[in-house]
Amino acid sequence: MMAFNMVIARARLDIWLAASSTVVAVALSVPPLRSVIEQSMAWHMVFQMPLLVLGGWLSARAMPPLVLMRRLASFNQFGLTGFMTAQVIVAYWMLPLAIDRAVVLPPVDALKLLTLFAGGMLLADAFKRAPGVLQLFFMGYWVSMMAWLGIYFATTDLRLCNAYSLESQINTGWGLLALGTALGTAWLVSIFRKK
Repeated sequence: MMAFNMVIARARLDIWLAASSTVVAVALSVPPLRSVIEQSMAWHMVFQMPLLVLGGWLSARAMPPLVLMRRLASFNQFGLTGFMTAQVIVAYWMLPLAIDRAVVLPPVDALKLLTLFAGGMLLADAFKRAPGVLQLFFMGYWVSMMAWLGIYFATTDLRLCNAYSLESQINTGWGLLALGTALGTAWLVSIFRKK
C-alpha cells in the first residue's frame, strides 16, 4: 500500500511539474511576456526551449502509456526513432534562421512550441526503451552539439540572428555551454543511481 501511495504521489508531482514548465514556456510566447524572448536570445534558447522539452518529457512520464505509443512501439525499437526525431527537432530549432522566424512569425513560434513539446515526449519514451550504450551515443551528441554551438555563439564576432544583438548571442552561448554540461552531468548521475 505504501509503494502504491508513493507511485501516486510521484505521478501527481510529475503532472504538476509538467503543467508548470509547459505553462511558463507557453506564457513566454504570448503578450505581455513575449517581449522577454523577443529581447533576449538567452531566454529564448536557454530557458524557454528546454522548458518545452522538459514539459513534454514530464507529461509522457506522468501519463499512462498512450495507445498511439504502444502502436508505434514496433517502429521505435530501442528508442532509435524517438531519439532521431527528437534530434532533428532540437537541431532545427538551434538554427539561427529558425530562431529568427520564431521571433517574427507567430505561427512559426506555435510550431516551435508544439514540436519541442512533442520532442520531449519522444525522448522520455526513447530513454525508457534504450540501453545505456545507445543513451550514451545520443547524450554525447547532444552535449557536444550544445557545447560547440555555445562556444561558437560566445566567441564569434558575427551576429548570427537578425532578431538579437551580439551581446545577447554571447550570453546565450555561455548559457548553452552551461546547459549542455548540466544535462550531461544529470544523465551520468542517473546512470550511476541505477547501478
